[in-house]
Amino acid sequence: MWDGVMSYEELIAAAKAFAEKIHEKQTRQNKAKSPAITHMAEVARLIEESGGSPEEIAAAWLHDTVEDADPKISIDEILNKFGYEVGVIVDGLTDPPEFEGQPLLRRKIRQSQRVLSKHSSVRRVKIADQIANVRSLAIDPPVKWSHDKCIEYTVGAMLIVQNCATASPFLYEKFLTVYNASIKAHIDA
Repeated sequence: MWDGVMSYEELIAAAKAFAEKIHEKQTRQNKAKSPAITHMAEVARLIEESGGSPEEIAAAWLHDTVEDADPKISIDEILNKFGYEVGVIVDGLTDPPEFEGQPLLRRKIRQSQRVLSKHSSVRRVKIADQIANVRSLAIDPPVKWSHDKCIEYTVGAMLIVQNCATASPFLYEKFLTVYNASIKAHIDA
């Protein structure tokens, strides 16, 4: 439980350990069947590289725990374990229930609209998440995804990142690179 006296290093280590436990049996849907935790590690690394706060790094480790955990993890549990700031960031990154089951591009558009009202910490982690996802699409996409679906996701990610760009020009530039790589990989296929 978050006691407010944990050091920043302890906070990040606790978030990483929690995410590793939650995602330990999960794999990505790509050919390599990469461990799901590699995605969280990439997002956390990007936040650290961009000068993000310890709370943002912790939230990067935890950003998929509420949506992807089995059994379910609640925002309240994140708030209790990791504190208010981390909990608010994770909550801002978690799709509300009404987004579930929507067509891909519609969901990405709704995410892009929702993120406009969020704190810059949420937007910074969201850019890093989109970088990691789109980079993965360019290199080793989900095996059941068509090239058109990869393009649709990539374009949707651009809509989100454009609404987050001011939170981190550094990450925005990184996103543009992976965006172009993903479009090229799938438009030329």
